[in-house]
Amino acid sequence: MPHSLTAHAHALDDREAHIIDASLRAPTLTPEVALLVAQTFQAVADATRARIVYALTRGEHSVNELAVIAGISPSATSHHLKHLRDLRIVTYRREGARVFYSVDDAHVAALFREALHHVVHVVYALPDHPDEPSP
Repeated sequence: MPHSLTAHAHALDDREAHIIDASLRAPTLTPEVALLVAQTFQAVADATRARIVYALTRGEHSVNELAVIAGISPSATSHHLKHLRDLRIVTYRREGARVFYSVDDAHVAALFREALHHVVHVVYALPDHPDEPSP
């Protein structure tokens, strides 16, 4: 990578790190950020969408595959996927006439895994992880 591109990549990494750090250290959430966080959680608050997102954390799937996994029609699946796409929870790619979906990024998969870990800990009354800080 040429020097100027390397410097630009490092500056972008520094900028991203600064934005993330500032967001996580803020004493309160702005109304806009609070709404976006709530919408993200609402997106998977539906059991059918939770099954769809879980399947997509395991790998890419077509609408028809997701319909079978979720136990609903392809039309209903497409409706759920549009909602998830609008919130940038999932993304898609076309291959001819077929459309394949995946989670939008690693953050979505990590968020879902954390929710799943929480549920497993609650259901099985497991203790907190000893190496993680308490809230």
